[in-house]
Amino acid sequence: MSRIELYRKINQFIHKIGFDIRRFPTRDQRMLLQYLQGHQVNDCFDIGANTGQFGKLIRSLNFKGKIYSFEPQSKAFETLNKTASGDSQWEVYNIGLGNTDGKSIINISKNSVSSSILEINKFLVETIPETQYISNEEIKVNRLDTFLKDINFKKKFFLKIDAQGFESKILEGAEGCFNDIYALQLEIPCVSLYDGEKLFDEMKDFIESKGFYLSSLESSLVDPKNGRLLEVETIFLREE
Repeated sequence: MSRIELYRKINQFIHKIGFDIRRFPTRDQRMLLQYLQGHQVNDCFDIGANTGQFGKLIRSLNFKGKIYSFEPQSKAFETLNKTASGDSQWEVYNIGLGNTDGKSIINISKNSVSSSILEINKFLVETIPETQYISNEEIKVNRLDTFLKDINFKKKFFLKIDAQGFESKILEGAEGCFNDIYALQLEIPCVSLYDGEKLFDEMKDFIESKGFYLSSLESSLVDPKNGRLLEVETIFLREE
């Protein structure tokens, strides 16, 4: 029996109990890694790291470069710090990124990952109750281009943003270093989930105007009541 036939038989069995087997890494993940390696991109800036989920993922994908993770929530940062502690090529910072240098207030959600500087839309809370805000805290905020002046990085980097509606502000704060970004991964809303956030068409047009093309698009959040697409995970790569 060939490997493909074995895979199909296993998947047929798994389907009967409501699950599916996906290849790891996925096609999109393989394409991203191939692009990063081909362009000698060895630094990853992980903005909105939460407890380190993305950092662990790219390490499992065999990314061997330096990871800079940013998480403004104090409790989530404690876990992130522990997660990264055994990796000498993984630095963590207890700050948020935006379009200004200073301080702000972040709203803490029940599930932590939905926390945002922006006010949450009532629709999102009604659709996913775990996104409800339960507290807030003062945080430090930096522009990315300001932050980069104080560290020694390799001038080509992969930027991942997961900031719950604040993505456009973070990109504004990267204006002075946009030419150093070679790959960009971020979640983009298709409908308004946080007050004042920019939606898919506007974000796509802006990123493409900076010399990028859309390489990957996957659904990341769907309304469980009617299947409406709420948010997508995207990867943009710099034009050759």
